[in-house]
Amino acid sequence: MTATQPEIRSTDAGNIRRGIHLVGSLPPQLNPSPHDAMQWILDETTDEDLATLPCDPDHRWILDWLDALHHVDALQPTRTGDSTSYDDYPQYRVAPRRRLTPEDMTLRRASHTAVVMAARRTLATARELPPAQVSIPGALDLTYLCFGTPLRTLANLGVVREAVLNDVNEIFQRWGHEVVFQLETPATLTLLNRVPAPLRRPVATLLAEQITRLIRDSPLHAQWILHLCHGDLGHRPLVTPASLTPAVRIIRALHEQLKHAGETMPRVHIPMCTGTNAPSTTTAYYHSLRRIPADVDVIAGLADEEHRAESFRALELAENALGRPVAAVAAACGHGRRTPEQAIANAALVRELAHAPHRVFARHGTHGERP
Repeated sequence: MTATQPEIRSTDAGNIRRGIHLVGSLPPQLNPSPHDAMQWILDETTDEDLATLPCDPDHRWILDWLDALHHVDALQPTRTGDSTSYDDYPQYRVAPRRRLTPEDMTLRRASHTAVVMAARRTLATARELPPAQVSIPGALDLTYLCFGTPLRTLANLGVVREAVLNDVNEIFQRWGHEVVFQLETPATLTLLNRVPAPLRRPVATLLAEQITRLIRDSPLHAQWILHLCHGDLGHRPLVTPASLTPAVRIIRALHEQLKHAGETMPRVHIPMCTGTNAPSTTTAYYHSLRRIPADVDVIAGLADEEHRAESFRALELAENALGRPVAAVAAACGHGRRTPEQAIANAALVRELAHAPHRVFARHGTHGERP
């Protein structure tokens, strides 16, 4: 046994009850209506700890919003496309002598939420419904997606942030604690993974500030989940990180900023694999999870129905690095770009992972291993 290959012994710490987290989107065949989508989720999680009940529109809803901006008078297209990949979706600039307003950029999430809340009343279930989960894209994500260049993004970020906050405020005013907002930000990990190593710490601080500001400026008692993501357009990630260190950097920076601001740290979904790669079974991949503060609830996005054994191993490695069971188990992203069969298989795997024993590993012969 070498210093770099320590002997690993495991003990079963007993069965525990992790929660289940569904990111939101479903294949179109399982999502013909808000009622059907939510009923499917309830039926697939009959006796499970489902903290929220999501109901996103189809998985292209952000792309549909982007296409609809073609009709905004204040915008001019700078690129067209069918939104089938990261290289062919529409982008815009503000037209000369025109002023962009928050109403121009609205996602109309309040209107969608009203439909969802009405459908919730018709669901067939004897269980108490968890709060509705309302997906809210990050303002930085939307702005960069729309405008495509750093200068245009910075120039219009404030308008887009106000549009996002208008939706959040209206939804909270109407439904309060009946809803939980899920802040979705693939741009955060994408940008952090792409900058040179010496810049990652300050960039993590700046990216976390975007999240902090949105939470701080939202209603005081609004509840949030943070959904970090590697991107999933075409079921392909924007980046494939070598470890979970970028995600941990963001979480630590956000935790510090929110604590300083007197705000509550949201539960965080960490993508631990991508749509194209199996969950890592390398111990070092999860090492940085040791640095996550103990009061941060972690949702482990590692359930991959095409790689069942790797998913179970990844859960063991993640929890041992974290030093505790995760709060919930999930896929790395939503099910919208899966087939119905894949979505059903993934939901079944998530249920199994939620009830898997929590295995604690004792290390021996680790002399020379980095802490």
